[in-house]
Amino acid sequence: MGHWISVLLRGVVLTIFATTVALTAQSPNSDSVPLSPSIAALQRAVVQGKSDAESQFWAHVQQTGSPLIEPAKGASGNILITFLWKGDADTHNVLLVNTAIASSDFAESQLARIPGTDVWYRSYVAPANARFAYELSVNDDMTPFDKVTDWGKRTSTFHVDPMNARVFRSTIMGGRPMSYVEGPSASPESWIQTQAVTAKGHLEQTTFVSKRLGNTRDVWVYTPPEFDTLKRAPEGLPLLLVFDGGEYVSSVPTPTILDNLIAAKRIPPMLAVFVGNPDGQRDQELNVNATFADFIASELIPWARERYPISHSPANNVVAGSSSGGLAATFVAYKYPKIFGNVLSQSGAYWFAPPIEEEPEFLPRTFSTSPRRDIRFYIEVGTLESNRESFKGVNMVSSNRHFRDVLVARGYSVTYHEFVGGHSDLNWRGGFAEGILALIGRK
Repeated sequence: MGHWISVLLRGVVLTIFATTVALTAQSPNSDSVPLSPSIAALQRAVVQGKSDAESQFWAHVQQTGSPLIEPAKGASGNILITFLWKGDADTHNVLLVNTAIASSDFAESQLARIPGTDVWYRSYVAPANARFAYELSVNDDMTPFDKVTDWGKRTSTFHVDPMNARVFRSTIMGGRPMSYVEGPSASPESWIQTQAVTAKGHLEQTTFVSKRLGNTRDVWVYTPPEFDTLKRAPEGLPLLLVFDGGEYVSSVPTPTILDNLIAAKRIPPMLAVFVGNPDGQRDQELNVNATFADFIASELIPWARERYPISHSPANNVVAGSSSGGLAATFVAYKYPKIFGNVLSQSGAYWFAPPIEEEPEFLPRTFSTSPRRDIRFYIEVGTLESNRESFKGVNMVSSNRHFRDVLVARGYSVTYHEFVGGHSDLNWRGGFAEGILALIGRK
């Protein structure tokens, strides 16, 4: 079943190969995808024997950047994205990898070369508000991804786009730099930028030993600016508990997001606890694990309350995560609604079924038949995730939509959002601020 794929979700390199086919990638010469006007002009110039055509083309790309972003003819609200690589005599193939817009099928992700030039290209139609990461594999060895045994060797040909200034370091990719695309209508991400004049909270890293789980993990604690004054408040401070802690203190810069939201008075000052994953135990802990939920409630929360003034009102407290972390956040709130009254889920793996289950969507089915809890939800998923983690016809997008419908039918308060992107912290970093605002933001 689809459970084995969940092992790849955060497995550094392995994650990249569960790519989405939400938009059908066509051959560069396919009539169903418009040809880039810039590529068409270069092809004509080459046929006409203009010797400086290629140099002028690359000069233009150096000035405008790669990939080329052009209008998509006859497709309102869409753009044509053309990925490029400047090859040489030793370039045999170029593959688009680790991106939500292209298929993992090599035939549908391979760039084509304009004969007589060093220009390699491939075009895709996408919504104008798309944002997603990608890499280019030059002289790829074409080993099928499900046959790879040496991932270091397999990814040795992967490159950022040297003509794209947009570079993002993804924690779930082991911190490897990746290029990314932003369409002209992509939503702004103003809350993730460090502001020199904004007061900064304090982030402290420690380790936590769990007797219940028999393991040790990293934990980060964020305290807001002016904490020494705030901690005297008798009602305590709202709590944000986030899974995949290492990701949410780095590539999803939650401390900066909280600094900015607090400074703008959009949220009250709050504490945040970021929960790390012991090596090799993430998938076991975050996939509807009652023992892990009990660890949060009986060990981690009491430990935090002893040290910090945390609100006892569940309406003030948020539990959050992405992918399996979103699934776990939902399950923890389901089991302990008297601690957490808010769930922030990003691309939650609601398609998941425990190994003993024969049907997908265990948690949505559980909510559909259980008494309503006093929990509010912010749920988001990427439209380019539709073929990710599929089990019995249920995928990431369909399961999030179904869970939304279940919650609404049961009378829960739900804010639901779909972004045009993939299964990536590149997309989650902007949405995280929106989730916090939706759940506990000040109007």
